[in-house]
Amino acid sequence: MRYLSLKKVAAEKSLSIFTLRKFVKGGLPHYQLGRKILVDPDEFDGWFAKHYKLSRQPAGNDIGRLVDDVLAGMV
Repeated sequence: MRYLSLKKVAAEKSLSIFTLRKFVKGGLPHYQLGRKILVDPDEFDGWFAKHYKLSRQPAGNDIGRLVDDVLAGMV
């Protein structure tokens, strides 16, 4: 297992350290050595997937169907 500091997790996941600190307060699995907070990236991914569902962008075919549905609703 490898553990990363919040600074490294923030860079890897494109999140702010402030957001990661909120996640820690909200139950993100972490390990604390003195004032240093360490996170296992695999545990982070599992926790994040469980608590924050990512919105799915429509595929190319879905966009055409979406436009058709909207236009049909306007008539």
